[in-house]
Amino acid sequence: MSRKVIIRGEPFDRGAQYGQQVPDLIRKGVEFYVGMWEKSTGRSRGELLEIVNAFGEKIANYDANLWMEIEGIAFGADMSVAEILVVNGRYEIMLSTVFADGSHSVSECTSIGASSEVTDDGHTIVAQNWDWAVPVSEASILLEIQQEEGPDILTHVEAGFVGHKGINSEGIGLCANAMGSDLDCFDAAVPVWVLARSALNCSTIEDARKHVSRGERVASVNFTMAQDSRGSKKAMVASMEISPVDVVVVESANGRISHGNVFVEVGEERKIEDRLAIRYPGFCDRALRAESLTEINATNIDGLKTVLRDHENRPESICRHREDQTDDLVLETLASVVMDVTSGTMEVADGPPCQFEYVTHRLSR
Repeated sequence: MSRKVIIRGEPFDRGAQYGQQVPDLIRKGVEFYVGMWEKSTGRSRGELLEIVNAFGEKIANYDANLWMEIEGIAFGADMSVAEILVVNGRYEIMLSTVFADGSHSVSECTSIGASSEVTDDGHTIVAQNWDWAVPVSEASILLEIQQEEGPDILTHVEAGFVGHKGINSEGIGLCANAMGSDLDCFDAAVPVWVLARSALNCSTIEDARKHVSRGERVASVNFTMAQDSRGSKKAMVASMEISPVDVVVVESANGRISHGNVFVEVGEERKIEDRLAIRYPGFCDRALRAESLTEINATNIDGLKTVLRDHENRPESICRHREDQTDDLVLETLASVVMDVTSGTMEVADGPPCQFEYVTHRLSR
């Protein structure tokens, strides 16, 4: 079962508690991404640390509390702030390494969801398989963030991240999967995982869109989100397709949502070329498979788990396995996460969901 870390208090204090509890896991992540950078680019560790330092000013201007939290993580783990920026900026680093030339058999995540209008019990659910490099699984944790200036958050992250897939106490759930456009580049910006945390600090999908939109971005990514119907909110699921130049929310037309690693909304007005759809056509097949299965199975949590266990188009399947691959970058479904934002539960399987049992987690307060 994923290790759970709970942090509370002021932003810097939260970060320090985080760094103090899992410094070994944070270092594993840093070394993995530094090694990936060195191998793929032929450039040095020192050069990477110098480059990611420029992320700091962007984050501080975007969200001072999150910047203080990052500084606290570095303090608590007895590491440099630049090293913490390496893990939080790893998505942008991937643009210049793994996704740079199409030479790797890359896989990424599949996200699905269903709103209260189609589920048997009237609950709203969002879920995903998180597919990534096998060594990273050893540095993954459940992070509970107890905040006074925002909602409490439970997020499944690589150690050192300030946010990733997760739920909050306001009835919001967020999943993330990679996308790629011709506008993407590796440059100083607000990292994707800082944007994810910002979205998890919100109480509605529209509020999340506004917060993400004001962040300076250099990478495309998708956040598949759910919100429950507490208060005056409408229960809904939607995909937030983010590029360096715009943020488009694709709402569900029938209470069901699915997303692979290709743009759904890419009309002429966006002026975006979907690079991953061109480079990895298997992504398109998986996205269509997820859509068709979600149409059939999105009536309850068990039905969504059936989608996440699917092996059609293997090895580029929704449920991915390491033994199917010969590439030097070995990929697998490292975690499968199902979040019921109505009941506030987060079920996590620590590996391919056809082999690992889901364990239920909740926020502590």
